[in-house]
Amino acid sequence: MAFELEALVGHVYVVGGKVIKTNPPGALCEVAPRKCARGREADTFFVLVLPSGNPAPVSFYEQMAMLAAERYFAISGSVSAALKEMLTAVNNSLYEHNVSGRKPYETNIICAVLRGSELTIARVGACAAVLRHSGLTLTYPENLSDEDALYQPPLGVRPIPEVLLKRYSVDSGTRFVLVDASVAELKPEALTQALVASNIEQVLEEYKLIALGQTQAMVVELVRSEVTASVPVVAGDSSKTIVAELATLRAQMSQPAAVDEGEPLPKPSKRPRVNPIAAVLAAVLRAFGRVFTGMGRLIARLFGQNMDSPKVRYSTGFLTTAIFALPLMVVLVVVLSWVAGIGETRFEECVRQALEAGNLARSLDSSNPNSILAAWEATLLKSAECEELRPNDPSLSALRREGLGVIDRLRNIERRALQPLATIPNSNLTSLVLRGLDLYALDKATSLVYRFQIGADGKSLAGTPQPLVNMRRGASVDGLQLGTLIDIAFDDQLNVIAALDRGGVLVRCPPRFVMQCEAQRVLASETWQNPIAITIWQGTLYVLDTVGNQLWRYQASGGNYASVPTEYFVGSVRPDLSLAVDFAISTAGNTRGSVYTLFSNGVMMRHFGSEPQPFAFAGFPEGQNLAQTSVNGMFLNDSPIDTAFYIISPAARTIYETSIAGSFIASYRVFEEEIFSALNAIAVEPAQQLMYVAAGDSLYVLSKSR
Repeated sequence: MAFELEALVGHVYVVGGKVIKTNPPGALCEVAPRKCARGREADTFFVLVLPSGNPAPVSFYEQMAMLAAERYFAISGSVSAALKEMLTAVNNSLYEHNVSGRKPYETNIICAVLRGSELTIARVGACAAVLRHSGLTLTYPENLSDEDALYQPPLGVRPIPEVLLKRYSVDSGTRFVLVDASVAELKPEALTQALVASNIEQVLEEYKLIALGQTQAMVVELVRSEVTASVPVVAGDSSKTIVAELATLRAQMSQPAAVDEGEPLPKPSKRPRVNPIAAVLAAVLRAFGRVFTGMGRLIARLFGQNMDSPKVRYSTGFLTTAIFALPLMVVLVVVLSWVAGIGETRFEECVRQALEAGNLARSLDSSNPNSILAAWEATLLKSAECEELRPNDPSLSALRREGLGVIDRLRNIERRALQPLATIPNSNLTSLVLRGLDLYALDKATSLVYRFQIGADGKSLAGTPQPLVNMRRGASVDGLQLGTLIDIAFDDQLNVIAALDRGGVLVRCPPRFVMQCEAQRVLASETWQNPIAITIWQGTLYVLDTVGNQLWRYQASGGNYASVPTEYFVGSVRPDLSLAVDFAISTAGNTRGSVYTLFSNGVMMRHFGSEPQPFAFAGFPEGQNLAQTSVNGMFLNDSPIDTAFYIISPAARTIYETSIAGSFIASYRVFEEEIFSALNAIAVEPAQQLMYVAAGDSLYVLSKSR
């Protein structure tokens, strides 16, 4: 299939200070094979398996990389869940081998999955990633000098691995490196210099110059599929080749372990669980078969027939009986198999493994919360796999509730019930504006604005969603035709709902007279490069332009915007807005007039009069730091009874609440977590403590209080 972005891949392999011209043995880049799990078709998988502890044969690292790729593409679900399940499965094989008394092996592993414009990185052990994107050099972990963050336990030493995940937004020209822990010894300036070289070939040469005596690295540059590479490239091995090689290796590994300690690691095998009723049934049928065969031979001998002769003639009556008897026997075997529970063996085996994982999680020392978290996350993954075989099983539901309760308690997560309000088929609701009992939503799929009238209880609708016909692509207002809508905002001074399109046409409608709208084209809109959001504050229109790297400000005059815009950010030092996703302007207390800009990497910047002001998020529980995930929107509640930021992260399926100063207050999730993977927008009603969220084509409400 076609991919939006393709990868140019190179490797750096240095041993004893000498550059080795072959690829590192544990490096592999693989696209989805023809037969892969649902949802994996558009994924590109990168993996680097690195030495740790006792040295292993080269084939061991090759086998581990191929096993990781095959396991990943065989697992359905989200990228994060598949990476965790794959790494847990690989760790189980390695851990079982190590506790069996044979020579132990362990390894560090770092993986990356490219899907569309999102890159997800997972690491276990001492390894790291470096990313060059939008003029920034980012590392994972963020602080390479922090040994506790960099040197994590490798695969094979714990029953449940500690899998660390990070997501990044990427585009054409993004470069990243998967590398061992030696990268911590390199100077940041040297890393940046290597990554900004003219092409990937030069990147590899620059990296080899700064690499230490022992280094293994995979270097990747992302390019558009239609762009011709600037350096000679060759296609990688196909999935079919990988699978064939893996099948051969598995056949070899199923043999008894060799005496030679230098042999590759054999993969531990489990004896399949035998259903005792099915075993008895099979033995009985085999016994009947032997009896009937003996009787047939005896009758043939009495009548002078040789059963072993290929020219045996059968009577018409015998053939007629066989025609009717054989189907009856097949039906009998199927019925008996069903009664014996043969068809349920896979589900029962899955449940047994899930319950065992739950027992292991319960038995862990409470003084090690990271291990408990990893164990319960693995349990929930296994439970989800079982529920695909049989949904709504009571034992699995109870196990899931228990696991979620433990994880929520350790991570300080508030879990709430989610109540659906409305669904607009084939829509993508991306912006919400709440005023009184009117909730406005922008459907970016069709560039159409809807109004939802909220009931007095705040948890229901007083009527059906109303499309605003004058706020849609193609509508003509005051002789101006609307194009693709950017965003919506409410003008408190004029008491109108406003929508702006990419061509600079601004439409404003009073809430109770939505057919009596007016439109104007704001000036200098042709200078915008990528406008993504708007706000109207004290009558002034603000337009956030991420590529133009500016916040355009339109002053109102006589109810219209008749003058050219002014630049909010001035001076020689201006913020880089390339990763900005949303912004808001405060009207509360001593922060009044402050502009808050949210970036996709979880960073927030505050400016007042274009001057930067101190701001940083703080107090987040371990594992919930915004820098460890990606965010795509926020809501600033200026109400004096609930002044706070609400930040949404579909990657973490979480709503984060912080104070106006950035201090952590709470994080909210719902029991139907998959719904939050499509979070687009949020609006909060402070008096009733309700949060309205848009996810995909639906609008929901959840309560802040229990």
